[in-house]
Amino acid sequence: MKTINLKYVDETIYYEKLDNGLEVYLYPKKTAHNNYVTFTTRFGSVNNEFVPINKDKMIKVPLGIAHFLEHKVFAQKDRPEPSQFFAESGALSNAYTTFKNTTYLFTGPNKLKENILFLLDFVQDPYFTKENVDSEKGIITQEIHMCDDRPTDVLYEHIRANTLHSNNFKDSIIGDVEDINSITKELLDTCYKTFYHPSNMFLVITGNFDKEEIINAIIDNQKQKKYTKQKKIEIKRPKEKNSVVKEKEIIKLNTNIAKCAYNIKISINIFDMDKRKLNIYMYVIFGILFDDSSLFDEEAKNKKIITNSLFINVLNCDTHLIISLINETNKYEELLELIKEKLNNIKINEEDLERKKRVLISNEIFSFENIEIVNEMIIDSIIFDNHIETNIIDIIKDLNIEEINSIIKKIDFDNKSIVIVDNKK
Repeated sequence: MKTINLKYVDETIYYEKLDNGLEVYLYPKKTAHNNYVTFTTRFGSVNNEFVPINKDKMIKVPLGIAHFLEHKVFAQKDRPEPSQFFAESGALSNAYTTFKNTTYLFTGPNKLKENILFLLDFVQDPYFTKENVDSEKGIITQEIHMCDDRPTDVLYEHIRANTLHSNNFKDSIIGDVEDINSITKELLDTCYKTFYHPSNMFLVITGNFDKEEIINAIIDNQKQKKYTKQKKIEIKRPKEKNSVVKEKEIIKLNTNIAKCAYNIKISINIFDMDKRKLNIYMYVIFGILFDDSSLFDEEAKNKKIITNSLFINVLNCDTHLIISLINETNKYEELLELIKEKLNNIKINEEDLERKKRVLISNEIFSFENIEIVNEMIIDSIIFDNHIETNIIDIIKDLNIEEINSIIKKIDFDNKSIVIVDNKK
């Protein structure tokens, strides 16, 4: 196994790439009282136009199919239901689909090896039938309707839809009813065979375990399964305009308090900078301006415009960044005006930056006390950077006021989209 040594935190991640292409990341920690295991494929909602394995023509599959497939991988023919199997050893299991990946997981302190092998087996041997695919459509349709009734979900869906023209991040991860009804067993088979090959997947294990015992068990398990070598998957990435789709929209829905989002769209191409470093800079800039320790936060609360601090979300859509400043308030017009005023008069000094850097470094160090956070950090690094970033603290230390001012000058703060979810009354 190779070792990945993380600077400053005195932590080591062990790495093995198996003959079939599966990548395994191990983070053993003797002080941990639990284990957290994830099995991830690089298949998310944005991968809906691609060339299937052993084919030469691009196809377009229904929106929401990655999430639908996540549901159906749990269907078993001869094995116990996964939730039942894991529960017998006191473990909890789950799965989730994002824009760029689908992850299956379990957490529990007992029978780690047995649970890992079961996780590998049930994900790598799904059971699709026309009947169980059709029966899932009603379940996911209900899920869609529930999302349509939740103000927060509606807000986030419209943030992307009103900001992005062609970029696949604009679409719902779960899809809509029409998409779901068009999904077939054959389409699921195509997506599964293309994206669930071991060479497109990785396993992350964090907790208290013997790394040699676990990696040997995984290697033996994978040797028993036959996979042909697979070439890199060709995926279509549409070009994206720099403009927003809608500058402002007010959506009427049943909600006790209005929800609003001030969204700034920024082209990544205008920056000559590593994307990880750029993301950190965006969190720093907008954190200094709007987080719970900012002068903005104090002023907005003193004026009783807000009661809770703004939530700052940075969404990297590959072509663009969407910076969202989100809050719940019935005084949203006053809040939006205050945000605009702040963005037109940005002042960040060295002291602000150094304070934020200390917080980020502290968070980075203390995150290794939580094996679940470490696991999620590893997944994020692989999906975002395609490797484990070993010098995050160095990147944070190198942040400087000159680069911050250069970034601020390049941002068009008027390239914005405002989304409000207000009560029907």
